[in-house]
This record gives sequence, C-alpha cells and structure tokens, in this order.
Amino acid sequence: GGAVSSSAWPGPPVRAVPSAAWPTIAAAVEDAEDGTKIEVAAGYHEVLQGPLILDRAILIEGPGDRDPLLIGEDSIIVAAGAARNCVILRRLRFRISGGAPAIVIVGGCTIEECEIESEGVGLEVAAHSGNAARILRTLVRGCEVGISLAGGASAAVIEGSHVQRCDCGIALTGLNVKEGWSDALSTFADVTMFENKTADLRIQGWSVREKATGVVREAPPGEQVSVTGWPLEQSSVVAPTDRGPVVLHVEGGRVNATLWDDEEADEEPRSHSDSDRGEATSFELDTPESRKHSPDDS
Repeated sequence: GGAVSSSAWPGPPVRAVPSAAWPTIAAAVEDAEDGTKIEVAAGYHEVLQGPLILDRAILIEGPGDRDPLLIGEDSIIVAAGAARNCVILRRLRFRISGGAPAIVIVGGCTIEECEIESEGVGLEVAAHSGNAARILRTLVRGCEVGISLAGGASAAVIEGSHVQRCDCGIALTGLNVKEGWSDALSTFADVTMFENKTADLRIQGWSVREKATGVVREAPPGEQVSVTGWPLEQSSVVAPTDRGPVVLHVEGGRVNATLWDDEEADEEPRSHSDSDRGEATSFELDTPESRKHSPDDS
C-alpha cells in the first residue's frame, strides 16, 4: 500500500521544517498524507509535547550532518502498516528522558543513520512488525536496553549499527530453534557493541525442538540468560526449560542448541559466559568524526 522506496522519493508533497506553514516536525506530521517527505533543517531542535505518532507513509530526513534533535519524554510511535519502508527516519537525533522507549516500531520502518538516547529502551520492535523493521548505520547509546526485539529473532534487520554504554545491548524475546546449529540471530548480528554494562545480548522466551522426539522444550516464564562479548566472541549459556536445561552456544549470528544431560548435572546450572569482554570489543565510537563515518557493511 503506502510503502515508498528508500532510494528515490516519488516527488511532492514536501514539507520544510521549520517554515511558516510547518514550524515543527509535529505540525508537519499532523498535516502529512501518505508519501509526504519532511525535510528538517540543519541545527533544528524540537521539544516534543507528547508522543509523536507516525501512522502514514512518510519520510522524515535531516541534512548530511545528522544534526536535527528531537527531545521529549514520550515515545515516537511508528504504526503506519506492515509494508517495508512505510516510514523512513533518516539522519536525525532522538533524546527521550521520561523512561519510555525512544522509538516504538509496530509497523514497517527504516531507521537510517540516526542517533538514539533514552533512559529506558532506545528502540523497541514490537511483535507484529515482521521483518519490515530495518535499523541501518544507527548509533544507540546510554539506554537501559539499546534495542528490544519484542517480536523475536526475525523482528528486525540490523546492519552496520552500534549499541554502546547501555545496561543491555539487545534484549531478544522469543528465540525458537531446533536442536543443533541454526542462523537464528543472523538478521541482527551486524552490530558493534561497546561498554554495555550487564549484557550485550539478553534472551528470554526461548524454545528448542528436540531432534529425536520433535518435543519442544520451553523456557520457564520470566527466565532470561545473558551473553557478553557478543557478537565478536563465542559464548555458551545454560538455559533452563520445562524439560531440563539446554546449552545455547552463541557465535555471531549462529546458535547451537544442545540438550544438557541431567545425570551429569551435580547442581542447578547457572547462566555463564565462557569469555570475558576483554579487548575484543574496544571500539571507541564516541567522537563526532566516527559517528559520521560509521561502517556501512563491515
């Protein structure tokens, strides 16, 4: 329906912010129809007075320096339908201070070359966005959770992005794998983690289908396992299920699920990582220069 190409915008209507007709992004969004492009001027700052709801196919784009800044206490909510590229946010900065997620994606959306800071979740990708959420060359930092994939491992494509100085880098809810190797994390493993406090990847709601029986082992409600050093380093975590623990060996975008032999378990297994973060994740990205030149496809 209302999807637009990210490479070539089909033409008018174009709204310039700030201008006499559209002094704010919020005003331009309120007045927008499907296909509207909102061009935001360099140096523009806006304090949002409430949630900014993007429920039409629009592009909001800043200039080359990624300079325009939106500040507020409520979320930017993307809910414009399931088509890929329904909403495109490009070269903007978001700083949300109220504890709400900075951006909530419940429809098709591309976040490209943006910077996101929040006291809560930076980017939350909800369950029914499918794979139409894309996070490209974007920096998420200083959040409680950088990116929350509430819709499971296939909820978003992440490429060339950075998550740094968050309590948890990526929180994944819903990891459904078969016993053995799978590429379950491959759609969002192209991410650089730096100085996240407690975990680079946190998983809850996992399930493993046993090869021999076809039985699905489910995670107990509320249980979670944490991985540090991901995606550069290999890690193994012991994950409890309703039919005994499983070992999840995480290696970049790949997961190897193996069944834990109960007879060998002397004590209740605990989540652990077999590697410390060490120097492998020493990417210092906190300079304007490096933010400007984030790797496109490394």
